[in-house]
Amino acid sequence: MNPPAFTPVQGRSFPRAVQVLATMAMAGLLASVWAARGELAGMALPPELTLLGGLAGLVVVWHYLHILFSTTGISGQALTQGWLWRSRVQLSDVAQVKLLRFKPLDGLVAPRLVVQTRGFGKHTFHAADPSVLAVIDVLVHGRAASPVEAGAGTHLDRTAP
Repeated sequence: MNPPAFTPVQGRSFPRAVQVLATMAMAGLLASVWAARGELAGMALPPELTLLGGLAGLVVVWHYLHILFSTTGISGQALTQGWLWRSRVQLSDVAQVKLLRFKPLDGLVAPRLVVQTRGFGKHTFHAADPSVLAVIDVLVHGRAASPVEAGAGTHLDRTAP
């Protein structure tokens, strides 16, 4: 795939509404744990269950932080996404791209760019920043999307020659 020329950009991966909802869910979870702390302290739990609960808690916190701090970037050479560790796909390895987006819901549902690479599988990149979405439109369409294409979008596809 020969990508069109554009200025490298980077922006948040998830919309503010998703970040607020994740924060409210985390606050509710912590409030319920705090309310049940007396009952939990009185229970005799086997160490394996305590370890499993701790690991589950770490997974929840990790994904919460991912929603808050993850950024998506596109340069002339690669697509990247992450916050502590970044996923990277070279544009030269891209065989097909699909933009999954319903523009009226961009504030609630992060548009997704599904990238099929040559021999390495599929990768999904979330993008909520308008400047990143503009470059994704250039990547998917080979030009900036017209208002008709961008507004109608449920699923757009471009396969490399």
